[in-house]
Amino acid sequence: MGFVSAVPRFGFRGLLPIATRFHRAPWGKKKHLAPLPILSVVLLLTAMASPTLLRMTVTLVDDDSHLTIKASVQNVVHPSGPTGKIVGIMTVTNHGSADIQITEASARIQSLASGNPPGDPDNRLDTTITIKVPVTVRAGDTVNLPFSGPFAGNVLNLRIDDSFLVSPSITWFGVTSSSLDGPFTYSQAKICSGPGPSPSNPYWVSAFCTNV
Repeated sequence: MGFVSAVPRFGFRGLLPIATRFHRAPWGKKKHLAPLPILSVVLLLTAMASPTLLRMTVTLVDDDSHLTIKASVQNVVHPSGPTGKIVGIMTVTNHGSADIQITEASARIQSLASGNPPGDPDNRLDTTITIKVPVTVRAGDTVNLPFSGPFAGNVLNLRIDDSFLVSPSITWFGVTSSSLDGPFTYSQAKICSGPGPSPSNPYWVSAFCTNV
């Protein structure tokens, strides 16, 4: 059962009185709301301080005739380390006409010192992400697979104009009706740089990659 306060309250222009109604909570009277979990607060602060990493997308394999793999970071636990963890989604597209079975899919991602060209790894971020294998991807299909990995460094020091050394290690087989073809591997390291934030794409995306 609620009541209307007898004390008038006024809007922005001070012209109209506004009545305020209070309702009893269905679980009884409560004076205070329960505090947010500590993890939620940490992730909120991280999102404000370093959106580049929380929505960072890295291209691991880009072969339009065979296979495309991209990794999108979604959350960071303990962003200042030393026991941090990165989690996200790895998107795998099989462009071939036969099914494939992936038996290894991992990538080491290292932040690079700023410069033109970028410098050596500077230890602000060093992580190796992996997915659970084996996994089969049907011909022409795209699948989303969760990944995770520990990291060293402090991701709060990353910037939107950073570049990263990406070192993938991917192994797969072609699946036929009678056998497995392969294995095939991909381990081409590359330096990836993002275009920077924009209204349509406010997060870091590896738009420019150069083989090393």
